[in-house]
Amino acid sequence: MRPILFGLLAVLLGGLLILSRCRYRQPVEPSRAQTIAGIPVTEEFIPEGNAGRPGIKREIKWVVIHETANHSEGADAQRHSEYIQKKSVESTLSWHYTVDDHQIYHHLPDDEVGWHAGDKLTAGGGNQCGIGVEICVNDDGDYAQAVDNAAKLTAYLLDYYGLGIENIKQHHDFMEKNCPQIMRDTGGWEAFLQKVEGYRAG
Repeated sequence: MRPILFGLLAVLLGGLLILSRCRYRQPVEPSRAQTIAGIPVTEEFIPEGNAGRPGIKREIKWVVIHETANHSEGADAQRHSEYIQKKSVESTLSWHYTVDDHQIYHHLPDDEVGWHAGDKLTAGGGNQCGIGVEICVNDDGDYAQAVDNAAKLTAYLLDYYGLGIENIKQHHDFMEKNCPQIMRDTGGWEAFLQKVEGYRAG
């Protein structure tokens, strides 16, 4: 009897593992997610009609990685959400997600254009086809953890939209700007891509 019980237990555990991987492989729509890879997500969309939310629907081809370049203490994802809510009323500035060391804020529906890549509405460009992800660099935060959280978010988005690792872009790919600056200056870009790959395989 004992070998049969152990065999049944092994089958059950294997099935649970497969189901857990399937749940990761087929995430819920990002705008409905309350957590992504265990990270709390707050949906705080820019109001329709604001200059920063043109409401243009598009095909998603890229996940575009940025860093906020705001080292001020307290400049976390919530603070940037408050900033973009005000700034976007009259300014054509917006992005889709801000990630810090403990949370994610979602500012625009993924299928809408945001003004983050600096390339206007270039066909196939960062604004027209990219999901903009800003990583917080505030001095009182844990930058390494923020990068790790951004890698988890990026893996989630790639899986949901059926994209590959080659679809991850830097802000720099669309305009002459040294962004994401810390990653670029420290040679951290390849490590970031490896993190994303690791979370996709998980």
